[in-house]
Amino acid sequence: MDEMLEFYASEAMTCPRRIYFRLKGYKEKWPDFVRVRLEQGINTHNVLGDILKRRFGFELEKHIILKSSRLGFEIHGRIDAYKNYPIEIKGKTSLPRIPYDYHLAQLNIYLRWAESEYGYLYYVKLQERPKKVLDGIDFSKFPVVKGKNFKAFEIPYDEKLFRETVKQFYVIKKHYERGIPPKGWNDYTCRFCPYYYICSGNGSKV
Repeated sequence: MDEMLEFYASEAMTCPRRIYFRLKGYKEKWPDFVRVRLEQGINTHNVLGDILKRRFGFELEKHIILKSSRLGFEIHGRIDAYKNYPIEIKGKTSLPRIPYDYHLAQLNIYLRWAESEYGYLYYVKLQERPKKVLDGIDFSKFPVVKGKNFKAFEIPYDEKLFRETVKQFYVIKKHYERGIPPKGWNDYTCRFCPYYYICSGNGSKV
């Protein structure tokens, strides 16, 4: 029987080469400046998640799995907050004008699992003191939330995007089986990558 690979919802529509190195078991080496942001992001998730749980009755870190025996892989994920529909929280140093494509793809996987028509992407500006994030946030029209350092987007389920996401994972699976790294993005995101130390984008250091 073929190996059943595990992809992560957070990897949806991200750099294929990065996913390949993770599947191959290479050690993650996060740059120091990224570690700081990751820690701030976790703290921000905790502060906002606590409100969603206490005030609105959401389940936090809901573990989900979508399986495809035919394609030979599973998609695993943890929904930041879930109650009939998913909410995904993203801490960023600056708030985007529109959602990032890969964040849409990640939320879309959760919408597929939940069979929900709509979900929400919350972008929160990272702070050294996460509780400061809550200053000035208006929850009166929840789940559409507004605030100075906050942006909320209501996102519909997109069947086409889901098919594209599954296709990308399948292509990476084929590269994994052949032992040949797929082409990388080779752009500004490389410096945030935990596998940058073994990757030169389109040619490999390994």
